[in-house]
Parts: sequence; structure tokens; C-alpha cells
Amino acid sequence: MAFGGESAESYYDEGLTASMRGDLQQAITHFEKAIHLDHSFAGAYHQLGKVYHRIGQSEKAILILGQVVAKKPRLIPPRIDLAYALIDQNKIVEARELLAEANAIKPGNNRTTQGLALCAYLEGQHAACIQMTQEVIALGGTNFTAYYLLARAAKATGHIPLSDEAVIQANKLLDNSIEAAPDAPEGYFLRAELCHLKGEMPNALDNYRAAEDRSDPTRHYATYGEQFTKADILARHGECLEQLGQIKEAKEMGAKVLDLKPDHATGQRLAAL
Repeated sequence: MAFGGESAESYYDEGLTASMRGDLQQAITHFEKAIHLDHSFAGAYHQLGKVYHRIGQSEKAILILGQVVAKKPRLIPPRIDLAYALIDQNKIVEARELLAEANAIKPGNNRTTQGLALCAYLEGQHAACIQMTQEVIALGGTNFTAYYLLARAAKATGHIPLSDEAVIQANKLLDNSIEAAPDAPEGYFLRAELCHLKGEMPNALDNYRAAEDRSDPTRHYATYGEQFTKADILARHGECLEQLGQIKEAKEMGAKVLDLKPDHATGQRLAAL
């Protein structure tokens, strides 16, 4: 029984608490119980969809969030969350349309603009991505996601000073994350990605190793809009080794990836080097 009693609202509150502390399976249990007690509880459906997205089950998240959007078409948060889940399934056009509709309903939402920026980046519209991420940052969206996206888009256009400055700002934010959770892999993995982006391969390798040492092969990690598993960390490590010309080591890393996830595309490629 939920702490506040046998009601949909109590289970919903318990689900939010579990979600915030990272106990996502427990959050799912609570949100599903809330829905069982109140089939019309849109908030519980929304949060359940968000949790499924966080554990890497994007298809299930899309199904649940799609129901919320269909029933509550003018609610912005579930529409944005659905768009991000669609992006993870590489359904960029659908995601962009949802975000454009959200922007029409409520202009100036930072998450909407950031989502549109990500769509632009994934579609190769790097200049548009730069413009939108700079808008997000100017409006107070000084978050890792915005700076990381800006760094990648700026590098893609050859604007290296802008990319380097965005990396510096992103790293400052990671300092806080790593200090707050030194035994968690997320901060180290993202720092490795920043080093990789800048071509600082020895530093990237050190941080990939730090992330590997702290990661659980059974978990799916989600932070700052980035999602990954231990297999993904190993794969990125292997790609880094490949770029350094350490082919034998990269091939061995590919085999480690396949031990965890036999269908991992990058692992298969590395193992076949």
C-alpha cells in the first residue's frame, strides 16, 4: 500500500518519489497501480511513459505517451516527451512535427526549442541547430544538453572556437555532476564524449575506462538527454582505440561489446576489424 493510502493519487506520488531517486522499476509499479485505480489519470500515464523512455524502452514509451497526447492534445510536456522518444527511434520527421505543434501552442518553451535543435542536427541542418541552441542558452538554458549539442553542431560546420567554448561550458557542468556522484558512470562517459569530440583521445580513453569501472551491465543509463549502456561505453572506447590505430585492442573491445550485446552494430564492426 502507498504511504498516503490506497488511492491513485498516493501511488502517483510514490511513483514520482521513486523516479526522482532513480528506482525506476518501483516507479513503474506505482504508476501502473495508480492507472489501475484510475484509468483516466493522464498524469500517471505520462510519467509511466517517461520512465519507460528512461530505461530504454522507447517503443513502449511512444505507445503510452501517444495515448496521452491523443487525449490531451494541448498539454505540452507529454508532447515533448513523446517527441524525444520518437527521436530515439530515429523517427525524426514525426518528432519535429510534434515539437513544431508544441511550439505553436506555447512558443518559447526551452525544451521544445532544444528538441527542434536536436532534430535539425540529426537532419544535417547544423547552422539551424547552432542558432536554436544559442537561443536556448540565451534564455537561461545553460544545461549540459544545450552546450553538448552546440559543440557538435559547431564542429560540424567548422566553427572550432565556438565548439571549443561550448565544450568548456559543458565540462564545467559535468564537474558538478561528478562531484555529486563520483561513483556513477554518467559524468565520466559524457566527459569522455567531450574529449572524443575535441580529439583528445588519451583523456577520452581515461574517462571511458572510468565509466566502464562504474557501470552495471544490467542497467540502462539516461542523463542529460543521452542514453547508453555498458555495451555502448565499451563500443565508444573501441572506436577511440580504432582512431588511435590500435586495431588489435579495438577488435578485442568489440568482442567485449558482443559478450554483453551480440546484436550491437558497433561491436560487430569492431570485432570484424
